[in-house]
Amino acid sequence: SNAEQALSLDSIRNALQRMEDSIIFSLIERSQYRVNRTVYEPDCKQLGEFKLHQLKSAGSNGCLGDWFIYQTECLHSQVRRYEHPTEFAFFGPLPEPSLGAASSSSSNGKKEAESILAPVPKEAIVNKKLLSIYREKMVPALCEEGDDGNHGSTAVQDAHVLQTVATRIYYGLFVAESKFRSETEKATALIKARDRDGLMAFITKPEVEAKNIQRVILKARTFSQNISSGQDGQLAPVLTSNTTYKVNAEYVGAAFRDYIMPLTKEVEVDYLLAR
Repeated sequence: SNAEQALSLDSIRNALQRMEDSIIFSLIERSQYRVNRTVYEPDCKQLGEFKLHQLKSAGSNGCLGDWFIYQTECLHSQVRRYEHPTEFAFFGPLPEPSLGAASSSSSNGKKEAESILAPVPKEAIVNKKLLSIYREKMVPALCEEGDDGNHGSTAVQDAHVLQTVATRIYYGLFVAESKFRSETEKATALIKARDRDGLMAFITKPEVEAKNIQRVILKARTFSQNISSGQDGQLAPVLTSNTTYKVNAEYVGAAFRDYIMPLTKEVEVDYLLAR
């Protein structure tokens, strides 16, 4: 069945590893621009009164970066992105989903998807947290300090990074549901006891996490290596003391360890507490 497929740990693992690639590539892309703090400054005058009012009504501080995220979400909403059970927008309200798949099959798909997961409580929506961690911690660590004037490119790339990371975080809902179904009795006892620490231990596998972080670091090193020339038939670049990288791969691993994985687990625990 669709539920079995969505909750099979193998298919979840494959999807998460694929998302890792997208996140790493998007961080490499963001790192080519400077921090460009102007993009995050509240009340962006360039937006003008009308857009600023619209943006602030959607829950923003009125910065240029938020405007790009909100406009992207307005577009994606129309082709039903937020009908998927693990997609949650940063801002709202959004336009009605009206394009793409025919509405009858789409509403069936949505009902089916909703039946896979229990209702997701608002405590499990961590977008605001992700937004501030990304802008205050990740961007200054990945990018050179200063302003290079590429504000539009920065805002576009930020929207891409944040959506990609958010999708990875909320995919944890499938992990939580899968674990709940495979060990219902244990999970139910922890939920009834409101045992947040116990639930955190229930969903955590330290040895798996350590392996995942090593894989992320290796991918980041591989994807971000600067390759200046190649030989005919050469399968891989030769590493030398002069080899350089577009990003610090260890930092990308640390971002997964310190921010992305903990936020994912927070979402899973809050979901289970409401299960």
